[in-house]
Amino acid sequence: MMAVLMGLALGLAGYTLGAPLAAARSSPTVAAPIQLTLIADDVQRRVQRVRQRLAVSPGPLTLHYPQWIPGHHAPTGPINQIAGLQFSGNGQPLAWQRDPLDVYAFQLTIPEGVSTLEIAFDYLSPTASDQGRVAMTPNLLAVQWHRVLLYPKGADTARLPVAATLCVPQGWQAASALRGVRRGNCEVYTPVPLMTLIDSPVYAGRHLARFPLDAGKTQPVMLHVVAEQAALLQPADAVLAAHKALVAEADVLFGQRPYAHYDFLLALSDTFSGIGLEHAQSSENGMHEGYLQGEGPIADNDLLAHEYVHAWIGKAWRPAGSFSPHYNAAQDNRGLWIYEGLTQYWALVLAARSGLWSQEQALARLAQLQGQFAAQPGNRWRSLADTQYQGIIDFNDKPQAWADWQRGFDFYDAAILLWLEVDSRLRTLSAGQRDLDGFTARFFAGGVHGDIRRFDPEALVAALEQYQAGDWSPWLAQRLHAVDGQRPPGLAAAGWELVWSTTPNAMVRDAETDGSTDLQHALGIKLDADGRIDWVGWDSPAAAAGLARDVQVVAVNDLAFSRARLKAALGDAAAAGEPLSLLVRQADSYRSLAIDYRGGLRYPQLRRIAGQPDLLTPILRPQR
Repeated sequence: MMAVLMGLALGLAGYTLGAPLAAARSSPTVAAPIQLTLIADDVQRRVQRVRQRLAVSPGPLTLHYPQWIPGHHAPTGPINQIAGLQFSGNGQPLAWQRDPLDVYAFQLTIPEGVSTLEIAFDYLSPTASDQGRVAMTPNLLAVQWHRVLLYPKGADTARLPVAATLCVPQGWQAASALRGVRRGNCEVYTPVPLMTLIDSPVYAGRHLARFPLDAGKTQPVMLHVVAEQAALLQPADAVLAAHKALVAEADVLFGQRPYAHYDFLLALSDTFSGIGLEHAQSSENGMHEGYLQGEGPIADNDLLAHEYVHAWIGKAWRPAGSFSPHYNAAQDNRGLWIYEGLTQYWALVLAARSGLWSQEQALARLAQLQGQFAAQPGNRWRSLADTQYQGIIDFNDKPQAWADWQRGFDFYDAAILLWLEVDSRLRTLSAGQRDLDGFTARFFAGGVHGDIRRFDPEALVAALEQYQAGDWSPWLAQRLHAVDGQRPPGLAAAGWELVWSTTPNAMVRDAETDGSTDLQHALGIKLDADGRIDWVGWDSPAAAAGLARDVQVVAVNDLAFSRARLKAALGDAAAAGEPLSLLVRQADSYRSLAIDYRGGLRYPQLRRIAGQPDLLTPILRPQR
């Protein structure tokens, strides 16, 4: 990879900043629209009825159910959640069979005299999270169109028009980047290409409120919120102001907006599954019920910032391997350290600049990341670049038994430290004349709604070299592909260092409000409110003593478990120089064990490095 990066960097001398390779403009639609009706009013049983009509010609026909879903970076189309599939023509049923080598493909033969194919099936929205994403409750509904349609195999979805209608329970309202008219309890949307439809989800609910985030702009941004109760839709002034500031700070960073309008879709529910998924002109977001009132937890307060940044990075500008003209071709995830990693960096920065996080909370978040990745054993065998394939590897979306040893979706959070180092290095090399703000504004410039500008990761590296000479190709290749077990140097490059304290930082304090216990940097465990271990560090004292995930801590030093007793026992063990005694339960077995750890409580904090310039504070400071 290092040689490839260097070679392509040399071969892209004619590359122009702000115009990443060729733009892929959607071609005019040419076919008769597919008629798609989704009846989603059975919210108690969570059943959605699908009816489709499409023009056909006699002969063999293969229809696909979407498999590779944009933004998922993996083949996650929930084909297991459909039932009752039927095809018919001229009122007569048509036989079908599944392609044995492609289970997302349905094969049938259209008889002579049939010009319209009718399709009917039910989409069975999960009733609990162990079945998948809960996106339907008695008060809320999220529609992702890829779940409720079939399309002709191999079709160019940018040219295949669809006329969609969504019917919701009586009295409900709906929000989407789609436009159309309301007829009774149905939203009849203006026909759009299938690519646009799948990129335009709908949120609907019994209780819905809309908040303009930039009054007076020609490319308006709206926050649409659905909630389980109407009272949850009243935002605190500071919270609404932070969301408005997010839009304004993104304008300062990126400049031109790459959309005609933008619609944040936000669901507030403790039942509806949390989500963050980007789209060209909207995003799907799921947060806890007290979010608009400024209540915790705060760890995900950068969610809307992340999805909004994707309007530029990932949607209008996309690594070439992440693009396909349809949804049943494998994707190349090589560019996710940019698509998701750079987005995650800017999400943290914009959350701090806008007030979605306080400066203290942003620093605590960075301290958590530095502490996590400085001690991660998984980077002794698995590179950051390799984690880009985690979505495909982790096909069942289940928790990992040894997360820091296996490594997971590190191309999100570990990349924050990588891009912080890039930002700091730009500022240092240029004596403060250039920074990642400036590079981002230049590379992701000139977006026009309807374009998808595709670029190879190597092109971005070449553009970085043009922006500020720094031998970036081998420098980045080493960091992406290293398996040396070294701690990431991002914070040190910015003039800060990791230190340890017996006092929890702002992120730990917030996380522990649910009764959980975070001792990952001491014993090497995290526990829920009942004492069940839900994370164990591979190289930790806890693992050395024989503890693993899902073991229940029953007693601490012969007293029934509580968080206060466990933390106090750590302090006692440090003072007395004696091991900690635990009684634990694993399935039906109990055992006593001693953990030879005497370091006391230990939480990550950040501290300025004496004598070095502070580059981090200017990065996090509001720019308006």
